[in-house]
Amino acid sequence: MAHFSDYLKTLRSHLRLTRSGAIARRYFVIGAFDGALTILGVILGAYASQGHEHPDLARQLILAAGFSGGIALAVSSTVGAYEAERVEHLLQHKHLEKAMLRPVEGDRVDAMRVSISVSAAVHGVAPLVAAFVPLLPFFFLPLGDAVIAAIGLTLGFLFALGAYLGSLIKEMIFYTGLRFVIAGLATAIILILVGGSP
Repeated sequence: MAHFSDYLKTLRSHLRLTRSGAIARRYFVIGAFDGALTILGVILGAYASQGHEHPDLARQLILAAGFSGGIALAVSSTVGAYEAERVEHLLQHKHLEKAMLRPVEGDRVDAMRVSISVSAAVHGVAPLVAAFVPLLPFFFLPLGDAVIAAIGLTLGFLFALGAYLGSLIKEMIFYTGLRFVIAGLATAIILILVGGSP
């Protein structure tokens, strides 16, 4: 237990040194927002194309494409964040070494590696978790009800995400949450209109 406590202490120290908390928070919000809206798009697209004539097929499409999409988002987000953070940290590290006129090793390098890994992990996990939120009703409800519940769950999730951001900057959480909901609603309306067009 002492080893785990030491590990957490070192981890917090590395995250403070690289100021990675804010970066991870940004990646979580971006990833979760992308995950929730992408899978909602899959749901509405599948329902619009097959929901009325082939409801069983639509449910299968939603679950298969939803899970596959969530995994693909997680992988692409993880790799993208890892490579982007790796390059940014290396550029900052080289700039630091140039300013100090000597190589910089030790805690700074360890902290850099931790920051890159944490940022990539957060950006990968966020869309994966968010992708499953709209899919949950399809395990329990009839197709039409599940679609409505998925829209409601996604909008509720987006509101919570926005409210969390609002609480960080001491902004009215209702206002910030509502902005995220409006973005989700606009996306849903566009997808319904596109899906309903001949």
